[in-house]
Amino acid sequence: MNIKQTLFFLVGTFALSAPLSAGLIATGQCAGVSPCTAVLDNWATIANLGTFLDGVTHSVTGQDSLGQILYTGTLRSAVYRNSLNNQLDFYYQFVNNPTSLDAISRITMTSFGAFTTDVGYTTQDIDGTSGGGSPVKSNFVQNATLMQAPSLANRPSQGTVGFNFGSGSAPADAIDPGETTRILVIRTNALAYTTGATSTLNGAVATYQTFAPTNIPEPGTYALMGAGLVALGLAHRKQR
Repeated sequence: MNIKQTLFFLVGTFALSAPLSAGLIATGQCAGVSPCTAVLDNWATIANLGTFLDGVTHSVTGQDSLGQILYTGTLRSAVYRNSLNNQLDFYYQFVNNPTSLDAISRITMTSFGAFTTDVGYTTQDIDGTSGGGSPVKSNFVQNATLMQAPSLANRPSQGTVGFNFGSGSAPADAIDPGETTRILVIRTNALAYTTGATSTLNGAVATYQTFAPTNIPEPGTYALMGAGLVALGLAHRKQR
């Protein structure tokens, strides 16, 4: 194997290890009610399909440009490994406190660029009523009095996935004070995760660290890459 052949080998190895860039929700597209062309899935049995990996809970405060607090609440996020395909599912839920002054109209998540994303929500409890365990689960809830499902989801840019609640034609679907979202789901083709960010938006924006997919080569990829480097070294030595 000469140096040129070895370089082609290494490039092919990296290409095979990279995730697919096409998505069920592609950049600039959306799913949900009009003007979108698809309906968000309700994965009623998704709680039976995953193994909990990590979770985080944040107390949220949303302030406008003048420093006025428009809303407070609780943001829960978790990542699960789907037992059907070994890929990762990301879960989110926001609770708008009854004392908030404003509703929430949109929640966005980053960074999901270069990964397949399918979005929906579930009405089934993900981690049980008590959460807990090690690592600590995020205590998602499904028994709140007022719960809102998203009206649509989209990928306005490559890295962002967003869920809308209400619009000019359906403002009643927003997350009003005292309301809780259904558990929002982003299913991916990722095999590993890292830190990401989630934002709640209305007249204010509050952003907190959650989870996002990442591309980490599997052990077999490292072995192929190592073999290529060894071959490259041998070829270089032989030419000398």
